Amino acid sequence: MILRQTLLISLFFAFSATLTAQPDPVTALPPDSSRDLAPGVRYFHSYIPKTRLSVHTVTMDLRNPKLGVRVGKGLDHIAGLERTYSIMHRYDSAVTALRVLAGTNANFWKAGTIHPMGPTVSDGEMLIANQYKNWSSIAFTDHNDVIIDTFTMHVSLETELGSIPVSRLNRRVDSAEIVMYTTFFGSSVPFVDTVGIREASRDTITDDSEATIDTLIMAKMDSIWNTSNESGTLKLQFRYMIPPRANTIMPCRVTLLDTGFVAIPEDGGVISFGKGPFPLFSSLFVGDTFTVASRLAPIVESPVMQMTGGTPRILRDGEVSVEWQEEGLTKKRFVEGRYGRTALGVSRNSDTLILMTVEPYNSRHRRRGVSLESLAKLLIARGAWNGMNLDGGSSATFVVEGETRVPLAANRGSRKISTALMVFERLGILSNRAFPTPRKIMRLE
Repeated sequence: MILRQTLLISLFFAFSATLTAQPDPVTALPPDSSRDLAPGVRYFHSYIPKTRLSVHTVTMDLRNPKLGVRVGKGLDHIAGLERTYSIMHRYDSAVTALRVLAGTNANFWKAGTIHPMGPTVSDGEMLIANQYKNWSSIAFTDHNDVIIDTFTMHVSLETELGSIPVSRLNRRVDSAEIVMYTTFFGSSVPFVDTVGIREASRDTITDDSEATIDTLIMAKMDSIWNTSNESGTLKLQFRYMIPPRANTIMPCRVTLLDTGFVAIPEDGGVISFGKGPFPLFSSLFVGDTFTVASRLAPIVESPVMQMTGGTPRILRDGEVSVEWQEEGLTKKRFVEGRYGRTALGVSRNSDTLILMTVEPYNSRHRRRGVSLESLAKLLIARGAWNGMNLDGGSSATFVVEGETRVPLAANRGSRKISTALMVFERLGILSNRAFPTPRKIMRLE
């Protein structure tokens, strides 16, 4: 009798443990349709009937040297908006030695300036340095290490006489600020869209009226000069002496000093000293060398090649942790509402990257969005240990091998976004700056 009772008790606890180990029925991922996009990259699609969630995921082996991640910028411009599939296709076409496999939307962006929000880096070149509120960011080092934290980036110009802090990148707010402009700002400071002027003039002027086009450009330059807050500021044009990286010290050479329109070199930038005091500037002349130092806080030991951001962090050390209040968010509806979402996760050993998009509400196709808590559980189900939320809602996008899977309206139906996060496969030998753009090819040494 005692033996029978012991056996029944054992069976009861075993059964209870089995029930406890079952995944959350709300976010449990059913058997998938899945396929390999390349060695180390796999695409999954799951539909959860109970909650009507349609979940698209790509996992990438971060240890595979033939794989890489890139932050692509809309129109290659700080204020450019472009559809995700278009950004991916453009970069895929630019370099024959690689193949873009999949991608999602990335940063939130400000409606006023259309600039990405939070520190942003593409191929080692900085677009934004300032942190937005206390939002999270993700940094990819030159060794494919991945770190999620609430980063800010400090940038300075270093000379033999001392250090000059750079207040901002690619945008002037105050006349006394020191601003650094990179190629993502445009072709010059102040910026004149000469290419756009020529394109707009194609249908209204004849081929032999180059002088007319030049007149239009000069008129536009006069108009910009009269209104730009960069008119008359002292500007230092420089070139990088090695391909750029963020979160390190970059040796540079002075190539021009001027107060007028100054071109931004394809392999360099322009530092505008504004209209405030700048005593150390007088020590620099054409041909001199200096360094641009950029450092992340909290500290990351390696140079950073790609960086993007979002909010909030939703997964910390394997546990759901929707840190919306800590990051300065105030709208509870954003946290608990069932929306289309895009998220990024990293495995416990930091050897796997997980990109995930949950389709937004669509009554016709029986789709329903997800809260941030459920999004975190979906990331856990795919093997994530740490994770964060990216831009979502109508911006939520998922592209696989050039085909837009989210939204269901396909390529032409997707919203134009500021930045995209792409996974690619190297097909040949590439430099550290493995993803040159069509308009700014860097050295491939």
